[in-house]
Amino acid sequence: MPNLPFELVEDILRRLPVKPLKRFRAVAKTWCCLIDSENFINLHLRQSLISTSHRNLIIGGLGVYSVDLEALDKAHVIKPPFYYRSVDGISNSCNGIVLVMSDPLVLWNTYSREYMTLPSCSTELQAPFESYGKVAYGFGYDSDSDDYKVVRVAEFRHKLTHIWMASETKIYSLRSKSWRRIGDFPYALPFLRGNWRVHINGVMHTLVEDPEEIETAAVIMAFNLRSEKHTPIMLPREIRIRGVDVSLDVLDGCLCVVCTSRYRVVIWVMKEYGVRESWMKLLTISPPLIERNDTVKPLTYSRDGAMVLLNCDDKRLLWYDLANNTAEEVVVEGLPFVFYAEVCVESLVKLDNSVPEVKKKVQRKEKTKGKIRRTRDDFLSEGFKLVL
Repeated sequence: MPNLPFELVEDILRRLPVKPLKRFRAVAKTWCCLIDSENFINLHLRQSLISTSHRNLIIGGLGVYSVDLEALDKAHVIKPPFYYRSVDGISNSCNGIVLVMSDPLVLWNTYSREYMTLPSCSTELQAPFESYGKVAYGFGYDSDSDDYKVVRVAEFRHKLTHIWMASETKIYSLRSKSWRRIGDFPYALPFLRGNWRVHINGVMHTLVEDPEEIETAAVIMAFNLRSEKHTPIMLPREIRIRGVDVSLDVLDGCLCVVCTSRYRVVIWVMKEYGVRESWMKLLTISPPLIERNDTVKPLTYSRDGAMVLLNCDDKRLLWYDLANNTAEEVVVEGLPFVFYAEVCVESLVKLDNSVPEVKKKVQRKEKTKGKIRRTRDDFLSEGFKLVL
């Protein structure tokens, strides 16, 4: 290795997973400086995204687990380096970073183990009379400004009718390390589980009922993290939301709509972002391949694109064959009996103001050494006093 050109060493290292890279920082100072550099971190992330390698499922619910998407054989326990409760939700992943909806909020790189606790954020808007409030969070990456952003929407609804009355929106920027208030959302968010996960290229999406939309009675609203503007995206013309549970998801970078009825689930994919005519029906799945009333979430395609991995009712995983319309259950050792899953790419992306786990260990070791040194010095001092 000492005789290898530096460029070749860099090319080899950027193809490796995060765990060995963290270990290899101890090989030499040059390797440590290389792996910690911003340029290498970006190269490593770009290599992983282009080659679709080093991808895992982050499993949340009863603890946090990681499942290798290539093997899909075993769920490995991840121990967060901060206080985490099983009721704390985990957002979508952006370049390996997730938002943990704890109190306080935490941004966490699950594989480098770096994390950052966000400052508290309160609601300034006075609650309307006879209303109740709820807070939803969104997380995304603004590539234009190379900034990770958290969106906080506090909504107020009428206690009896549940009709939307008012809202307040704030954005946290990792670059500025502060919250600021922006224009309030002009529409009501659906009753989300604390956050919405549909993020594509710096744009967050939510499904909104729209009585004026005659064909579908609903529309997708897209919120751009860069411009902070809202844009409608039309659903497929064939979709009718009455009597059907409609939800949004992301499948390998494409917006998709999941229509769930009592007897079947239909998944649509938008092949060209923002173009209504590009909606394509991807699959229809029904009993006995799934249970009646099952919810289905598409996770990712197989490497050859022939199959789609589905999360069925947050209880089991299925590979669905698009050509043969068949399904095969995936048996993962150690998978909790109830879970939610997000696809996550391993990365070395750093979080400002965070303290890497390695640095923490070094600090603890230095602190222990200092304590031992002081104890020894005190002992020797006392000993010399006795002799004198």
